Formats: sequence, C-alpha cells, structure tokens
Amino acid sequence: MLIEGREIRITNPNKVLFPKHGITKAELIEYYIRMSGFILPWLRDRPFTMVPYPDGVEGKSFYQKQRPEDAPSWLRSISITSETRGHIDWILVNDLPSLVYMVNRACIEMHAWFSRAPWLEAPDMAVFDIDPSGNTGFADAVAASRLIKIILDEYKLSAYVKTSGMLGVHIIVPIRPTPFNKVRGFLQKVCLLVEEADPSRFTAERMLDKRGDRVYLDALQDARGKTIPTPYSVRAHPDATVSMPLEWDELFNEDTTPGQFTVRTIEKRIEEKGDLFAPIYGMKQKLPGV
Repeated sequence: MLIEGREIRITNPNKVLFPKHGITKAELIEYYIRMSGFILPWLRDRPFTMVPYPDGVEGKSFYQKQRPEDAPSWLRSISITSETRGHIDWILVNDLPSLVYMVNRACIEMHAWFSRAPWLEAPDMAVFDIDPSGNTGFADAVAASRLIKIILDEYKLSAYVKTSGMLGVHIIVPIRPTPFNKVRGFLQKVCLLVEEADPSRFTAERMLDKRGDRVYLDALQDARGKTIPTPYSVRAHPDATVSMPLEWDELFNEDTTPGQFTVRTIEKRIEEKGDLFAPIYGMKQKLPGV
C-alpha cells in the first residue's frame, strides 16, 4: 500500500480482529485512514505506546515502548531517558504512513503521552479520568462529570469531554504547557471536592479493593510516561467501540451510552458535527494558582 509516498506492506489484511462483528485488520486500517485528520493533530509529537493485539481482541496484548528494530527508516522516534533501560526510543506518530504502520502491527488502540516533544515534562492538557468501579457504570461516571463541570465553570475553564470507549469518561482541559506536579495538584484538588460532595458514590482512592462500588476519580494518570487513548481511537472491546468526543448536553442525556459509538456507526455523526475537539489545539489556558 502506497501512503503519501511511503510503501507499507499490509500483512494479513483479512485477519479478523473483532470476531463478534467480523471486523478485519483491513477494515480497521480503512477506518483509521478516514479518521486520520481528526486523530493526527492529537498524536503529533506525543511519544506513542504500542499495544498490539496480534490475535485480535479475544487474544492477548502486550505493551511496547521501544521503536521496533524492523521499523522503516522514515518512522520518527524520540530518545527519552529511562531509569531502568538507560533510554527508550519512543515512536512519534506524526503522519498518516506512521498511523497505518501502527494499525498494521495490530495496534487497535492509539495511546499517547499527555505532553508533546520538546516539552515532555509539561503536559498541554489536564485530564480527569473518571473510571467506574465495582457495580457502578457509565451513568455514575456521568454524575461525577457533572460535578467536575460545575467546578471547572466556576474556574472559568473550558473543558472538553469524550467517552473512554469503555464505561468511563475523559474530561480534557487544554492548558499551556505546565509541569506535571502542578497539573496533578490541580486535578487532585478538584477530585477531592467531588469526593467530599458525595463520598458514598465518588472516590479518589487509588487502591482498587478500597473503592467498593464507587466511581474512581483518577487525578494521577496525568503523569510522565503514562498515556491516554486519543479521541476517535478504537478500543479493544468486542463491539469495536470508539473513544468519542461529545457535547456536554449529549453526555448528560440519559439516552447516551458508550456502546452506541463504534467503528461502524460514528462517521455519519462526524459528518454532521465535525471534530468537537478541534478547538483544543489552539487553546492554552492557565490553571488557577499555577
């Protein structure tokens, strides 16, 4: 396959990655090609973590940070110091050939850092990762999101929301590059306010066995080396769900469910609404107290 002048050998295009719906690697590649204009602005200059599913979503996956030895010479990377390995050559998915190369390696999900090169110690987004635990679900994550939105409005901060693609919610506050510790301090402050509002339903407790049936408000994921799925990333879910940007009113609509946004269902919606995350890339807000 020739993509923007780069030759990419597509292997096993008929390999079924999502058996429940018969979605093949070829179909997944075509999806990412069509969605590349929405995904690449987010990925650009962010170190990328590979999570291949060589046998599809019903098989095992593994994490790979190091640039593959057999990667083509044009695939860009950035060398980052590692305490355990000296350094790691992290891939940068800055163009369509690189994106297709990743999908061909059965990277179903697109995972990237919270910061961009060269400001790797200073993320350009503060992210609330709202994760249902125990017997809680998407509706409970939405309830937590509603409280966070009220607090962010009080701070006069613009925030954007997307489904995680599973049962959670991601709230993104675009900011000027700010040190990780200061970003986490702000996130923790807001999460603790939400927890205090209803400690029986929401918690910032990291230990899974101590959360019980409460929604986990994760303020610590926004850290060096950790990643978040991009907007419009497919998730390794049997239904090929997508991490979908929403309008706030849509999130708060009780008829909205994460399962309605899949590889095969979202494009008509995008034709109607465009890229809801487009404003993020030119927005550099200052966090309160930073």
